[in-house]
Amino acid sequence: MHRLTCPIEHPAFLLPHSGHMVLIDRVSEHRADFVRVEAHIGANHILLHNGVLPASMGMEIMAQAIGAFAGIQAVRAGEAVKLGFLLGTRRLNLFADHIPIGTTLAATARLSTQDASGMGVFDCELRWLDAPDDVRGSLPEDGLLAAAALNVYSPKDGQMA
Repeated sequence: MHRLTCPIEHPAFLLPHSGHMVLIDRVSEHRADFVRVEAHIGANHILLHNGVLPASMGMEIMAQAIGAFAGIQAVRAGEAVKLGFLLGTRRLNLFADHIPIGTTLAATARLSTQDASGMGVFDCELRWLDAPDDVRGSLPEDGLLAAAALNVYSPKDGQMA
């Protein structure tokens, strides 16, 4: 049985991902309709392009926050972690072009709506918490890197037909 007391270190058990595809390092807060995760962008990050993380890739980190939220709900219910899909976004606002190596991020996801079929919408934000001194000037002063309403789907039985 996994511990769901925050911080949850090494949260891979909450996601249907493995290895380098687990992009989050910790769950720092969770409630019935909200989750906050943290991720560090290291030199070997799988989504780097030309030595930086394109800000648009932050959408995947926000999606993994949603995955962690769903994983927490499953573990609490005594169920297996289920497969989930990022379908897209109705809104994605980017406030930076890229995220430098060495940056620590916080992604939040707040449940907006979810129906019985497994469709859901989460309001998400991605902020930088810490970054190397030499790149801080390239990041938004208020910390906000991206904001989105993400549309997700998790099949009831966790599998696709």
